[in-house]
Amino acid sequence: MLQRDYFIRIIEEFTAALSHFFEKKEGEQRQRYLEDLYRQYVGDYSLLRNFTIEEAFQYAREQWKEEEMADRLEMLAELYYVEGKELQNPLRDMLLNKAYSLFDYLDGNSHTFSVTRQQKMAEIKRLLHSQEG
Repeated sequence: MLQRDYFIRIIEEFTAALSHFFEKKEGEQRQRYLEDLYRQYVGDYSLLRNFTIEEAFQYAREQWKEEEMADRLEMLAELYYVEGKELQNPLRDMLLNKAYSLFDYLDGNSHTFSVTRQQKMAEIKRLLHSQEG
């Protein structure tokens, strides 16, 4: 129980840190802050950002405790999502597709329904399809 409480605090810290990210100005400082968020909460930025979705799942199975995996995958999806929205193609679509895949996996495999997750998935679809027209 103590471990779960500790991890819930980590999730709350992550949410606050992600909110703080949006307050940062554009540029190098913002990019360094994002890289630091990856490092603090899910792992090495350069690895996770460049992994295929299959490699990200493999990494998750190897690096994270089973009881933390869904929450950490949600954090990774959030990081892909916020970074993807900031970039131009082709990186934008790559990161948004990975975010969508993780959100979709969590939606089908978690024990909690999330309206926010559903909204982000719809937003990703809209962003990805707006390029096609």
